[in-house]
Amino acid sequence: MSARRLFGLGSLAFVATAFATRAGQSLGYDELFTVWVSSRPLVDLIHQANVDGFTPPAFYALVKLASLAGLSNEDLRAVSILLAGLAVYLGLRASERLFGPSSRWVALFLIPGSAYLFTFAHELRPYSALLCCAFFFLGQLGGPASEKSDVRAAVAALIATSLSYLGASMVALWFLECRRRCETSRLVLVGLLTMFLCAPGLHKAFALASSRVDSQIEWSAAGPALSTVFFGLSPVPFDVRIESVCVILLIVLLVSAYYPKRFPTLAFLTRAFVAFTLSVFALDAFVPIGFAPRYFALAMSPLLLLLAGALTRLGRAGLLVATVVFVMNGLAVFRYLTVLPAAREDWRGAMSRIEERLGSRGVLLAFPFHHAAVAAHAYAPGLHVGGGYTARTGPLFWYEPPASFGGYSFEGLKRLNDAGEVLGRLAPVSDLCVLSDEPDLRKTAGVFGAFEALGGAEPFDTGDPRLRALCRSKD
Repeated sequence: MSARRLFGLGSLAFVATAFATRAGQSLGYDELFTVWVSSRPLVDLIHQANVDGFTPPAFYALVKLASLAGLSNEDLRAVSILLAGLAVYLGLRASERLFGPSSRWVALFLIPGSAYLFTFAHELRPYSALLCCAFFFLGQLGGPASEKSDVRAAVAALIATSLSYLGASMVALWFLECRRRCETSRLVLVGLLTMFLCAPGLHKAFALASSRVDSQIEWSAAGPALSTVFFGLSPVPFDVRIESVCVILLIVLLVSAYYPKRFPTLAFLTRAFVAFTLSVFALDAFVPIGFAPRYFALAMSPLLLLLAGALTRLGRAGLLVATVVFVMNGLAVFRYLTVLPAAREDWRGAMSRIEERLGSRGVLLAFPFHHAAVAAHAYAPGLHVGGGYTARTGPLFWYEPPASFGGYSFEGLKRLNDAGEVLGRLAPVSDLCVLSDEPDLRKTAGVFGAFEALGGAEPFDTGDPRLRALCRSKD
């Protein structure tokens, strides 16, 4: 069987499995935000993407095209699934280009079998698109150097940057690798295009950095976990012994590219892995983003190719190790599909239950507001929503119901010092529910306490313990 046919079948099997399980979990908040932005008119879509400052408009426009074709909610994950399937194919082709035909079977176990690729194929965000561009980029830049391969790699890096600002680190690596063999005019052109594509993101980054907002996402309680990154949204339970083994194996893998003999292709992939990983830590130092597997999408592509190259060199023993890795990824995917609570909050079930409880005249008060607002937009568009934002100390910021999320400009917020004032005014005229997915209970203690003080408040089962709610009937 030819390589193209073999790789095509592997990619189709991956896409079919991902598509068959696409709706098993509700859309998570980031995905719901994608649905909301892509539902806007094109001019406002561009505006909202630029105000957000983390994902350029191109990806939202791509999702909008899919929605115009009739897809909605979980079905829109088809965009990410198809891009992930293309990433699998390009990853397999890159492996064969870099390591020859002997790497085929090892690559087939590692790349289509990757739990990271599979779980992010279910994420309606640009991470599978990043992987798609990265595999092509690495295959072109890591193979025999030529003008055509350098140009193709630059185009892939620019496409990645147009879909996610994380793609700029691909451009940086391209400069590092091509600075001596490319014409100055070409380097300048790629640099200017990158600055143009990244302008909104840079503006947002400088604004956040200068404002000194103390809202850094908490890292994993046990620290950054390599196993969590490797398996993406289906992490294994944290264990110090597992992490220690992972660190040792990673060091061995990186060192094997240089010792006892230097292998240029593996050395290039090592540089790519280190560059992509350090770029995430540099971004977090400048604009606190916290630790999450999604930010390491680019680093995963050279890591998988490094594994493919290193295991290919081991012959049959390498194929055996690849089989073990495939089984481990399969168990991680099974856990991702079956573990409770699921990897994502069940906004779909929660909105359905709350809509049934409140009916057409009740009001949902959500803290933080935009999480529930975009969930209601997708799953319960008839629901009356209000709420706002709280902190451990300080005033309440309030949207009067009925309200709808207007984007990260947060226009229309009112500052209030007493939550009981607005709750007492709404209680006589409407059934009320107050909802929060805030993990820090101290931030919402004031609002929930004021709601309980009204009397008649009862816990409401949203179907997901991470989505806490109280409800009461009108006086």
